[in-house]
Amino acid sequence: MARVTCDGKHIETASGESVLDALQRSGFQVSSSCRAGACQSCLVQLTRGPVPERAQLGLKPSLRELGFLLACQAVPNEDIEVSLAGARELEVAARIEDVHWLSVDVLRVRLSPCQKLGYRAGQFLTLVRPDGVARSYSIASRPEDGDALELHVRVLPEGRMSGWLAAGEAVGSAVTLRGPAGDCFYSAGNSEQPLVLVGVGSGLAPLWGILRDALAAGHRGPIELWHGARVASGLYLRRELSALEAAHPNFVYRPCALEGDPSDVRVGKLDELLLAATTAFNRSRFYLCGDAPLVNALKRALFLRGASLREIYADAFVGSAA
Repeated sequence: MARVTCDGKHIETASGESVLDALQRSGFQVSSSCRAGACQSCLVQLTRGPVPERAQLGLKPSLRELGFLLACQAVPNEDIEVSLAGARELEVAARIEDVHWLSVDVLRVRLSPCQKLGYRAGQFLTLVRPDGVARSYSIASRPEDGDALELHVRVLPEGRMSGWLAAGEAVGSAVTLRGPAGDCFYSAGNSEQPLVLVGVGSGLAPLWGILRDALAAGHRGPIELWHGARVASGLYLRRELSALEAAHPNFVYRPCALEGDPSDVRVGKLDELLLAATTAFNRSRFYLCGDAPLVNALKRALFLRGASLREIYADAFVGSAA
C-alpha cells in the first residue's frame, strides 16, 4: 500500500484506491463529478513523488508541468505528497445572474466571473458550489458576446447541481469556476472544408458557440448542424438557428427527434439520419457533442466510413458519479 500525504496528514491507501477516494475518506473536501477523468473537477497538485500512471491524461501541458493530477485517476504505487491549495488558485469567483428555461429539460444559466476568463467557444468549465458540489458544462457563449458566460444545463432527476439551479434559488449565488478545458472549438484555416456539427440535448451548447465562431470567421465551406432530442419540444434555439440559416447560404440546420411531425423535424435516430445523409466523410471536419455512448459510437461509425480521426472533435458528456 502507498501513503498519500496532504496538508501534513498521512493516509494509507487501500489496494487500488484512488487519491480522490483516499482524500474524501479522510475528510478532505475535494470537488469531483464524473470520476472518469473527463471533467477535471478533482485536480490536486503533486508536490513529492512519482506521477501515478494515467493521472495526467487530457490535462493541458501547462498543468502537467506544474504537477497537477486528476485525483480520481491517480492510483499511487509509491508514497506521494499532494496539495489542494494549488488547485484552488485555478478557480475564479463568479455570480449566477440569470436562470431561464430553454426547453422542457434544459436551462440557460448566465454567470458573471469576477475577472475576465480566457476561453474558446465550445470548451467546458467546472461549476463549483460553496458546498463543494461540482459539475462540468460546455460554454455556449463566445468571448465576443461580453464578459458574461452562458451554460446550457440539462436538468436531471435528483440532479444535485441541476436541481438546485432549476429550483429558482440559485440566482445571485456566489460560485467558483475552474477551467476552461477541452479542444472542441473552431480553428480557422481550410475555410472551404465542410463542417458537420452534431449534438443531442444540451450538446447543442458547444455547437452554438462553434457555429457562430465559424460564421464570424467567414468560413466558406458548407456547414451542417444536426440537433437531436427525444421529442420535438426538447429542441431549443430553433428560431435563432433558423435565422442564421436564412442569413448564411452555406449553413443548413437539421433538427431531429425520435418522435415528432415529419413536416416539422426529421424523425428517427440522430446517428442513423446523419450517416444516411452524409457522403463527404473523408473531407469533412466533425464536431460531436452529447451523451458519451452516442458520441463514442458515432465517432467510430464516422471513422469506419472514412473520416479522419484528426478531423473528429468529440466532447462526450460523462454524467456525475454521485
